[in-house]
Amino acid sequence: MCLGWRTSTAREPLSKVLPMKHLLLVLSCLVSLPCLADGYIRGPTRVAQGQIETYYVDWPSPPHNQSIVSWSVYRGTLLSGDRGSATVQWDSAEGTEDLVGSLDVYEDIGGQSASIGVDLLNTATSESSFCDGIMGPAAVTMDFGSGANPGPPLPAGATTYEYNSICAISPNQYTRTNSSVNCRGPWHGIPEDHTPGDTNGYFLMVDADDHPGEFYRTTVNGLTPAFKYEFSAWVGNLDRNGTYEVPRIRFVIYGPSGFVASSGDIVIQPTSPFQWQKVGFMFDLPPGVTSVDVALVNRNQNNSGNDLVIDDISFAPCYPPIIASFQNGGVVDRSHTCNNGAVQLHAWWPSTIPFATPAYQWQRSPDNGGSWANIPGSTTLHASHSEPTAGIFQYRMLSYEASNPSRSVVSNPLTYFVQRLVVTPRTHHLYACNGGITSGQLPVSYQLEYRDPSIPRTYSTTWSPATYLNNPNVNPTYIVLPSLGASPPPNGPPVPAVNYVYSVTVTDNVHGCSGSGQQIVAQHNPRKVAVPSAFTPNGDGLNDLFRPLNLDDYPGSRFYIYNRWGQVIFSSQGPTLLDYSWNGKFNGVDQGTGTYVWRIEMSDCFGNIINGSTGDNRPSGTVTLIR
Repeated sequence: MCLGWRTSTAREPLSKVLPMKHLLLVLSCLVSLPCLADGYIRGPTRVAQGQIETYYVDWPSPPHNQSIVSWSVYRGTLLSGDRGSATVQWDSAEGTEDLVGSLDVYEDIGGQSASIGVDLLNTATSESSFCDGIMGPAAVTMDFGSGANPGPPLPAGATTYEYNSICAISPNQYTRTNSSVNCRGPWHGIPEDHTPGDTNGYFLMVDADDHPGEFYRTTVNGLTPAFKYEFSAWVGNLDRNGTYEVPRIRFVIYGPSGFVASSGDIVIQPTSPFQWQKVGFMFDLPPGVTSVDVALVNRNQNNSGNDLVIDDISFAPCYPPIIASFQNGGVVDRSHTCNNGAVQLHAWWPSTIPFATPAYQWQRSPDNGGSWANIPGSTTLHASHSEPTAGIFQYRMLSYEASNPSRSVVSNPLTYFVQRLVVTPRTHHLYACNGGITSGQLPVSYQLEYRDPSIPRTYSTTWSPATYLNNPNVNPTYIVLPSLGASPPPNGPPVPAVNYVYSVTVTDNVHGCSGSGQQIVAQHNPRKVAVPSAFTPNGDGLNDLFRPLNLDDYPGSRFYIYNRWGQVIFSSQGPTLLDYSWNGKFNGVDQGTGTYVWRIEMSDCFGNIINGSTGDNRPSGTVTLIR
């Protein structure tokens, strides 16, 4: 028989709850294939993050004396483990999100194994947070309706609790009622719901247990970016004596790709007499998200008590006291341009103006809101402003009472991305090894400075002229240059590179920002590298330096010297022959007579060396230092 995994928490996909190994195990059980998990692990399956717990394994057959029992843990640290038990410290998340861990055990001779999944609860608490500006039209309101008792059950999928028409509900049950009077002795007798003016209005009454149930969940569609959203509810603790476990709830937001945000655990303290309490939290809607699931979740691990009532759930946008926008009448808080540009600034009141004589002042910040300065002359609700240089700038409206400037409010910030596309000038070094045809890729380095990171980008590239290029409109492009003829002799003078000059233009396909930069293709006809076998750094001006001759024909090559212990005592990347020269010293101290190992990392033409191993681009050999 397969090991019994815990069921996934509400709405979690199975692939999120279980690691892949365990998912395959469950699927094999479901299709009646032979199941490997033939043992059973005993221990808590819902624990607080960071907690230390001990688990015990029940084997179908006692493990062989010579068998090896191995434990492995996912999202935890195995503190100890033997043939019958293991102790684990479970991981903690940095934010408020829960985790799912697992513990596995395997006995090698009998092939016995067992697994257990564990919910790792983030028990961090938080205070409620609410909109401190103007609430926009609610995307969700739930007052649970009104009517005679008992109220009807909630729609399918709206809660994970079981409906009971009788108000004396038991753990894992809920009812919809307009009164809790005489429901249970230890409970408050609540004569009416929270909704003002709602005759016979229902509220939700839940006897929560020790499982992570959802009090209420709904899908919200048609959302648009706002400054923030407030997700809130009015709740109350049913315990009138304050002797039972208090409810803990959490607001959770799920997007199309899964978890988006959540509050911490909010504790619903008992009150005497009964009081409705508003709880909630604020969050930012991710860019591009227009639909979310909002859920009010049970966070208590105890069914002794944990009884509460819920009413007037709301999910609504929160606007500042005065609204700023790049568009008159609609909220647009980001704008984009290239190199420089002008913007129109608009502001309006979403509700009653709080000042008898309002005055206005637009302000500008060049440092992401770190500091604000008045924009000269911009003292009306509608203004314009120009930015002559690239950068990221923010604007906001400051409004105040003209007779008392200390009474003031500020709007939401607007962000202006004045973008600049910079193409890095570059010299591409290509080599006509042995005088032959030269070819290679030519990557372009560029950067869109001051870009909006929330917008995906694609770019187009154009080389000019297109001579010798296989495609001037790709990055990197490929070039094939004609042969330079025979290689120069090793002891001859260096041959100057043949330079081909191009211009590259890169364009951002979203906003059309473009930039150009010169690209030089340097075609080298290098001499072979010759490395002496000895030198005498005695200061007599004869053979005082050890250097790989002609290595400066290969820009970007590296040269290393090692002592007998394998320590690097000299290294250089050129570019001149003098830079590649070793004077026989290490940290200013003369090195003794002896044999030293050298190694070269050649930038190209790896076999163009007269002596030394040439199997790859790292020829090596030895040199004798004589004093």
